[in-house]
Amino acid sequence: MTFSSKYKRLAKSLLHLSLNEEGHIVESKIEEILSSLRSSNHTGLKSLLRYFYIEVRRYEYTYHAVAEIGCKDDPSITNSLVRKLESNIGKNIKLTVIENPQIISGCRIRLKDDVYEDSLQSRLQKLEKSFH
Repeated sequence: MTFSSKYKRLAKSLLHLSLNEEGHIVESKIEEILSSLRSSNHTGLKSLLRYFYIEVRRYEYTYHAVAEIGCKDDPSITNSLVRKLESNIGKNIKLTVIENPQIISGCRIRLKDDVYEDSLQSRLQKLEKSFH
């Protein structure tokens, strides 16, 4: 077994140690793990940290969505989006809402590699393409 495969397995194990009961990453647990790793002064620490970072980012994208909306953030909008996304993917998600004035009446949501968009802007763009 190569060092890189050992580091990858260890990074995945460290990721699982940093999760809460909902399966979300807990920042304080990450900080504890990093502090412990720094004090170990292991020779392959840089490689292990790189794999750990990749695992954390990859895992976070499975439940952290980013929604761009064309208006000010409103808790009722956010709650509605969260409920809809959770019912679609079947697990709890974390949602970050960003105001984007380019989006006219609607939203664009990114979760994992998927982008869901329903806005007047996207409908106008599709209509414009249909004329060409």
